[in-house]
Amino acid sequence: MKYFLLLCLSYLYLNANAHIFIYHRFNDSKHESTNTTLQELEKEFEYFKTNNYVVVPLSKIIEKLNNKEVIPDNRVSLTIDDSYKSFYENGLPIFKKYNYPFTLFVYVEATEKKYPDFMNWEQIKEASKYGEIALHSYSHKQLMKLSNEEIIEDTKKSYEIFEKELGFKPKGYSYPFGEYDDRVKEQIKKFDFEYILNQNNGLVNVNSDIYDLKRVALVGKIDLKRN
Repeated sequence: MKYFLLLCLSYLYLNANAHIFIYHRFNDSKHESTNTTLQELEKEFEYFKTNNYVVVPLSKIIEKLNNKEVIPDNRVSLTIDDSYKSFYENGLPIFKKYNYPFTLFVYVEATEKKYPDFMNWEQIKEASKYGEIALHSYSHKQLMKLSNEEIIEDTKKSYEIFEKELGFKPKGYSYPFGEYDDRVKEQIKKFDFEYILNQNNGLVNVNSDIYDLKRVALVGKIDLKRN
């Protein structure tokens, strides 16, 4: 149901404040609801390039939010959830071609247990040369169905494995499925993340809550020009 609603939001408004966009899979026709074709990806990147949008690391937007600075309307940050292998194999070469930074949120259990559809630690380390790496939980469960203790345990486990494998602490967190409530948010905030991302459609401005940042999903065919 969640991804159906995201697909219904097939038009975006690039006319106010900064945008944080979210991708999942790349050129993976088996999973259309979360897939972006390479043709569509290049089309979007060309739009950013030819219309004077500046793709910046997410950390730059976080810095401006912390400093209470106005973020220029043409700033864009790109995020990828789940660390699917299709990003490494299909999407990353396009990001490198355009020299566009990104933030990759790692589903730790999938990597740790070597699930075949997900990036391994070496691929994540390679990707870190071109973008930022952050955390997307350990087990990718719906956090609202977990107790406070289970949320803390899941986050602590993912945090420790992430730091052991990559050699640094994750600065950011994105909710599995983008789903959360106030109780979940308060549990995740107990860790020293600099920011937390949801998957609610919306923009980012000086008044945004740094622990409740909105993102727009770029899934399927998107009309970036519609306003």
